[in-house]
Amino acid sequence: MEYFRFTLFNCLTLGMLAATIVLVWRRFGGHPKNWPLGYYAALAGFTIAFSGGLNPYWVAAAAGCALAIRFGFYPARTRWLELVALGYVSWRCVGLVLLW
Repeated sequence: MEYFRFTLFNCLTLGMLAATIVLVWRRFGGHPKNWPLGYYAALAGFTIAFSGGLNPYWVAAAAGCALAIRFGFYPARTRWLELVALGYVSWRCVGLVLLW
């Protein structure tokens, strides 16, 4: 088994994974205000900067769910749809770090 290479891409991917986990934890544990939209701006930047890493349709779906939650469009149901998209993001980030 090869050793883990600590590159800028791996560091940013681990940061996005940690931010995703914190977002899910805060989304279902409390009521975050505006910082999830900042997370999605960073996630969109990560997706654009490293094309081929994350599927942009999943990222856009998650960002759309966050906007729907922010503006009060069925927030209880939309959280579960956002959870599915965030599950993809976290699974893909783990796959990118482990070179799957």
